[in-house]
Amino acid sequence: MILHLLKLVWNRKKTNALIIAEIFFAFLVVFAVMCTAITMTNRWAYSTLDPRAVGDRSLGYDWQNIYVASISAPREIMDSPELGKELRATSVRVLDGVQQLPGVVAASPAVTPPYSFSTIEDTYGAVEGRWVDVFSDSVSDEYAKVMQIRMLRGRWFGREDDATTYTPAVLDENAARAIFGEDDPLGRSFRGGNDRAVTYRVVGIMAPFRKNGEMSEAEPMLFQRFKRDGMVENIVLRVPPGTPSAFEATLAARLQALGPQLTFRIRRMDDMRRGALRFRLTPVIAGAVVCFFLITMVGLGLTGVLWQDVTKRTREIGLRRAAGASSSSVLFQVITEVLLLTTIAVVAAGILIAQLPLLGAFMWMSRQAYTAGIIAALASIYALTLLCALYPSWLASRLRPAEALRYE
Repeated sequence: MILHLLKLVWNRKKTNALIIAEIFFAFLVVFAVMCTAITMTNRWAYSTLDPRAVGDRSLGYDWQNIYVASISAPREIMDSPELGKELRATSVRVLDGVQQLPGVVAASPAVTPPYSFSTIEDTYGAVEGRWVDVFSDSVSDEYAKVMQIRMLRGRWFGREDDATTYTPAVLDENAARAIFGEDDPLGRSFRGGNDRAVTYRVVGIMAPFRKNGEMSEAEPMLFQRFKRDGMVENIVLRVPPGTPSAFEATLAARLQALGPQLTFRIRRMDDMRRGALRFRLTPVIAGAVVCFFLITMVGLGLTGVLWQDVTKRTREIGLRRAAGASSSSVLFQVITEVLLLTTIAVVAAGILIAQLPLLGAFMWMSRQAYTAGIIAALASIYALTLLCALYPSWLASRLRPAEALRYE
């Protein structure tokens, strides 16, 4: 039966080539959209604000009741050695003043706060002589209190690090695994930084810190202690729940009074989070809309092509009916032919998709999401082609032998 249907498909290869091409490209688009949607959904579903959560369920921090004050200054002042040094000292005084502001639970500097779309990536020496890329940030002793970070092992930065000759570092689980593999990293030293000349020592291990939010992957993250001779680029500060919106005006006035030559931008972290979520969801929604219209066009086109194909095969189908074929067998034949064309297109697309991991594409998603995307795309394409084949196959099954004679 299958060999006979393959022969029929080959005899109408020009018409069927168009159908196969439509299904082929539709499958690729549906696969890409499904994989992205499943990955984002999984990341969101497994995110939690519970600081006790670990592993993939950990967000790593609490974004609620936090303000972010960004500090900037004219470039000519920053590039001047004397003025730049004075400006850095002023930014540290601003940080100290904010920490003493009534209503502030804790405040800390941060170069790349969560949801800020900014990252710092450095190279660090790992076990077996490897060098790995890890995201990093410079923060103070109060940062763990601001972001509600719960340590898994070891400790956060403290006064005991004031007289050390090494640079203390706190690693999340991903960074610890990337640098030390399965070995225990606590208390061990490693080298890194831009010039690979800085000696770090691990003082604590924390849960994975997903800086870019619930829909981001858990990248390896390292925190080092902020040096007070540096520039405070951002201040993250926690306020008590229920703090009125008037606090923002009070904070702006205090910042301007402490650093009149500086420029400040104040944002709530929940607003930054909404912006980050919109940024990540927009491509997915746009892809879903494009996929919907593409599938609709493919469905309509496929239905029309099959309808026309059934009309052209009036004589063939009429002869089958005259030879004793039942209407259900004709219906089954047409549907099976369509499913056979779909299988050919899907196999061709599957061969292409199987090469993507080898080329480094879709490495940002898990193997489970990749597999689920293939399954979801298969289910969608087969459901679409089956739906499109129902009406043309029903027309074919209703054809009577006398209509084949009238066709002649």
